[in-house]
Amino acid sequence: MEEEKTCDGAQPHPTPADSNNGKEYDIHKRRINGGLDAWLGVVAGFCVFVNSWGLLTTYGAFQEYYQTVLLSHESPSTISWVGSVQATLIPLIGIAAGPLVDVGYLRPLILVGSFLTVFGMMMTSLATSYYQVLLAQGFCVGMGGGISYIPALVVISTHFTTKRPIAIGCASIGSCVGAVIFPIMFRQLQPRIGFPWAVRCIAFISLFLALVACTILCRHAGQRTHARSLIDWHAFRSPSFMMFAISLTCVMLAYYVPIFYIASYARTVVHTSTSLSFYMVAIVNGSSVIGRVVPYLLVAYIKPIGILILAVAASAIAMFTWIAATGQAGFIVWACYWGALSGVLVTAPTSIVAHPVFCPDPSFMGTRLGMMWGISSFGALAGAPIAGALVNLDTAEFLRAQVFAGCMMVGAVLLQAWPTYRVVQYDWEHPRRK
Repeated sequence: MEEEKTCDGAQPHPTPADSNNGKEYDIHKRRINGGLDAWLGVVAGFCVFVNSWGLLTTYGAFQEYYQTVLLSHESPSTISWVGSVQATLIPLIGIAAGPLVDVGYLRPLILVGSFLTVFGMMMTSLATSYYQVLLAQGFCVGMGGGISYIPALVVISTHFTTKRPIAIGCASIGSCVGAVIFPIMFRQLQPRIGFPWAVRCIAFISLFLALVACTILCRHAGQRTHARSLIDWHAFRSPSFMMFAISLTCVMLAYYVPIFYIASYARTVVHTSTSLSFYMVAIVNGSSVIGRVVPYLLVAYIKPIGILILAVAASAIAMFTWIAATGQAGFIVWACYWGALSGVLVTAPTSIVAHPVFCPDPSFMGTRLGMMWGISSFGALAGAPIAGALVNLDTAEFLRAQVFAGCMMVGAVLLQAWPTYRVVQYDWEHPRRK
């Protein structure tokens, strides 16, 4: 088998396309582009998305409740650390979860991750102080989502090739469903049955979805390969991979600013009712369905990485136009626009990292996914607290946070330019591997 260099000049792991003039790759591609098991994996991924990103993007409703009721004595920046820890752990845990999937520990990861997610929400329902909320909703739910998220993505990615973006997009609708249903549930149930039982109702739904995911994904043991390091050191010698991962760090620095503060902005700047301010979270997340599915219907005409860089550029515009969205009607329109873009930002990277430019050896898919999201997780950790320090709720001052988010998105566009060029160049030179 003759090894070839990637577009960056590094020696990659051998790929299936390197033998028999690509014939084996073409057969392999037809075999793993669908089937009952593959689409059941998408269903399981849907459930995992609800219990990871769906719960995470619901945090905007919790942030507003904590600021006004349960933790009113704490600053917005302090409270936002709960969501930031959760947002960081979901991708960061993937650094360990990805390689463990690669060596065959799919079942334990799904079981442990599902348990921690449900247990964390149940413990949140009992929380009465800041440290309890941080441990339960921040650390426990975040770890649970992170442990189960990467394995579900690996299962989907290994069953699809040309349809991979659509499959991941369908699974990721779960985060939209969770992020729409959970805030509405919380808003409607909390005044009637109190905070503890409102959170427990969400936890029971998470339990049901976790059981579905475990039933599907635990039917077969993971494929065991040789033991390996948590880090694929070849990735650090790939400029395209590193620039792409760092660009996602910039995206995550900006991404959670509107997600966490949109309810507070609606209440203090737009002067909406408290009820509508809670529903703004659901409006944003409901709109993200568009970005999770519709762009990938265009993959025959534009590459997934092209869709992503356009979405990041449009997101930069969204962050700056947010400054002018001070009327109720205009703000709702802006929220739908941003929501549609946010759906692209969290789904496109997963389908892109499977490209040979970023992952030359498919058996390292979990490791590369974990590394990519692990690097970007530092942006998720710092983004919302930085924004919390820049926001002044007493004077309804959000300008500095909005400019910060816009600048981070502009930086992400600049960093993605080179990886986008390399992907286009590679696909031009290797048309059978698209």
